[in-house]
Amino acid sequence: MYSMPSGSMRKNGPRPNRSLTGTGRSSRTCMRRGARLSSDLRLIKRMSGEPMAPVLLFARRHARLVVLSTIGAALVGAWLVSRVSFDANILRLLPQRSRSVASFQTFLRDFGSLDHLYVLFEAADGIGEHTGLVDAYVAALRRAPDIESVDAQLFEPGKDWSYLSDRVLYLLGPDGARAALDRFSPNGVERELRHARDLLSMPAPQVKAIVQEDPLGLLALTRDRLGRRNGLIAADPTQEGYVSADGRSRLVIVKPKGAPFDTDFCKELFRRLSSVESEARHSVGASDPEAATVTIQVAGAYRVALEAEDLIRREGVVNAIGSLALLLIMVFALFRTPWIMLYGSIPLALAALLTLGVNGAARGSLTPATSGSAGMLFGLGIDGIVVLYMRYLEERRPDSSPECAIRRMAGTASSVGLAQMTTAATFLALLFVDFPTLQELGALVGVGILICCGFTLVLLPALLGRGIGSQTGRPLASAWLGRFVSRAATPLVWGGVVATVALGAAAVRLRLDPGIEKLQARTSATDLEENIAARFSLPRDVLLAVGESQHLEPLIEAGERLTRSLDARMPSRIVDTGIGLLLPSARSQSAVAEMLSKSGITPASAREAIETAAARIGFRPGSFSPFLDRLPRLLDPALRVTYEGLAASGIGSILSRFVARRDGRFETVTYLYPRGSVDFDALGLLTRASDPALQLTGLPIINHELRSRLLFQFAKGIAIGTIVVAILIYAVFRSLRLTLLALAPTAVGFVWSAGVLALARVELDLFSLFAAVTFIGIAVDYGIYVLYRYAIEGHEAMPEVLARTGAPIMIACATALVGYGTLVHSSYGPLRVFGIVSIVTLTCCLVTSIVFLPAFVIHSERWPSSAR
Repeated sequence: MYSMPSGSMRKNGPRPNRSLTGTGRSSRTCMRRGARLSSDLRLIKRMSGEPMAPVLLFARRHARLVVLSTIGAALVGAWLVSRVSFDANILRLLPQRSRSVASFQTFLRDFGSLDHLYVLFEAADGIGEHTGLVDAYVAALRRAPDIESVDAQLFEPGKDWSYLSDRVLYLLGPDGARAALDRFSPNGVERELRHARDLLSMPAPQVKAIVQEDPLGLLALTRDRLGRRNGLIAADPTQEGYVSADGRSRLVIVKPKGAPFDTDFCKELFRRLSSVESEARHSVGASDPEAATVTIQVAGAYRVALEAEDLIRREGVVNAIGSLALLLIMVFALFRTPWIMLYGSIPLALAALLTLGVNGAARGSLTPATSGSAGMLFGLGIDGIVVLYMRYLEERRPDSSPECAIRRMAGTASSVGLAQMTTAATFLALLFVDFPTLQELGALVGVGILICCGFTLVLLPALLGRGIGSQTGRPLASAWLGRFVSRAATPLVWGGVVATVALGAAAVRLRLDPGIEKLQARTSATDLEENIAARFSLPRDVLLAVGESQHLEPLIEAGERLTRSLDARMPSRIVDTGIGLLLPSARSQSAVAEMLSKSGITPASAREAIETAAARIGFRPGSFSPFLDRLPRLLDPALRVTYEGLAASGIGSILSRFVARRDGRFETVTYLYPRGSVDFDALGLLTRASDPALQLTGLPIINHELRSRLLFQFAKGIAIGTIVVAILIYAVFRSLRLTLLALAPTAVGFVWSAGVLALARVELDLFSLFAAVTFIGIAVDYGIYVLYRYAIEGHEAMPEVLARTGAPIMIACATALVGYGTLVHSSYGPLRVFGIVSIVTLTCCLVTSIVFLPAFVIHSERWPSSAR
């Protein structure tokens, strides 16, 4: 088998006479029972070069052992699958060897942006009319053992805002404090008190308390500063709680105790929330009959995780059962025997069970990519089953035994093994690409193909021709294909060249969106979260400057330097907010204290100016007593804002958005909100120039980094897949020319498919782009089947080879298209696009393998020997 000279396309010498076309053996072989022993010995001798012959014969002669082993494997697989859990954590979709990704993971771990629940209350008549229901719900939440904290309103009980209101001048910084001290002048006092009187004309009861506590509008200055820096949720300040601008919605932010991707905790949490809602509605039923019209919805990472897992499980089952059923129905319609359904379903089902169970046990949990792995595996694994079964039908004759036919399948079994190994190799090559989702998909399908191939090579010989499967299906051939390609070889070759050039030119317009958001599973929870983010101005495309140090003061100063740099270099293009909003640096507070000392404003003079102006404007005496009583603390130059003081005041839920303490070290984050397009490279340099300890991250930065690394990662995946496949092919063909010929249809098919997708305006994402690397091993199978039969078995001309192999290859491709085609209906976007790309690419590679490649071989054989 391997003794051909390098570059030889077929064995030299005249074609032997034979009556069984394509077997290379006399028609007398295995025909007479009396001559069976000697014929078998001669046959085994001829097939001694086929590595699969001993495997097939062993499986045939030890069928009972094979069946019992299969049952044991099925039980093990079912047990492993029952223990698999699914994880919708978006962190697992990100490349792991990246500083920006590592910083983003640190941010998510320590600042918990993904581990919040957003409870949304909506009422058509205004949520302010149903405060009792919200309060009852919040009170029940605070009693729940699963809940760590509840943030229902800015100025709520339990938060000591007097700590900040007494130090408001320090929060404003030197520039803001200068404007605030101007309000203590006689003209400033009169102007602000007249403005306070105008505010009291508003019907909201909260306004009166705000005016009494802050007649000079110092807290309003602070709120404006926070608003300019996007430091807090955008809400109507005259309403109780975080209420939307239209007054119909109110938001409550909840922090549960468990992790958002702990499925058991999420299920228990939502059972608790259902109980809380029932309790709250029951408690206000008599006092607020209209409370039944209020809708309560929950969004956030906990609901996303729960819905995503349900989606993964549901689509995984539907995809697996649907694709398997369609495949088996298709092959039954082709072969007209029910036994092919048995032959096909057992290896595929076992492979799906074992690969899912083994990978789940090895990785701990699986991601949304697994929901389409079964369909891919079925579409790829059934190729070998179909090709082997059709070779069995070809070799099975009424006057020959099933064992003889199985022996003669050894050559095809070898080509099937090679083809399946190349397919598995390209999937396993994804393990070297720095995208965890693709690594997981590669491991699932790659291992599954190898398992399926192993079961196919032992189960088919064990089952074929026995009691339950003695009835065979009809053999299929494609003589028309051989005649067509032979007659039109030259036009087909030149037509293929023209198509390659034209579609290659179109392929440059193929669109790609490498955004990481494309890989997020879309559910009703993600849609609701986006709606809440838009309604309450929650940050979405936020950038993060993350810093870490043993001491907090250097991090605060680094944040202030970054703010000054952004104001100077990128004014109006970046809005930032950090710990400096609540905790200014010691240097900034010292500057404010010095300004206070030099201003000459004392508590006594300020009290006198306010009381005099209040009486002149018409306020009753004592209207501003709460504010006047705070003047000694407000104007004290010795007061300071400290981290310990903020934590003790009960506003830890707000403080924790900017600073975290872990293992004796401080971590801070400054949020950056782009307004329009931003040069991320320049912003990164600016951030590092402010302080080398700051690392710029966030999903926009990760997306930018993915784009910059895309070409290298894609080239690496293509290179690894191609090299592995080429090595496997060369190890069997032992010919560089044959190896290149086997790879050529795949290369040409890739060019055609890229052009077709570009013309159809299909937009690729990272998942579909890198998963396309696997098509190297899938599509090359078709060329291997043709060349192996033509050059290795070497007893037939190319038209006869196409007559024998064309139908099996077309059926194999059709089964793959069915398996991948089910992905087109997936609700997980990346799998849906992958399904479209798969159909186009496999169809193009099929045409190049059974039309363009044979036409080229026939055309080259017709060249004069001197030209060759």
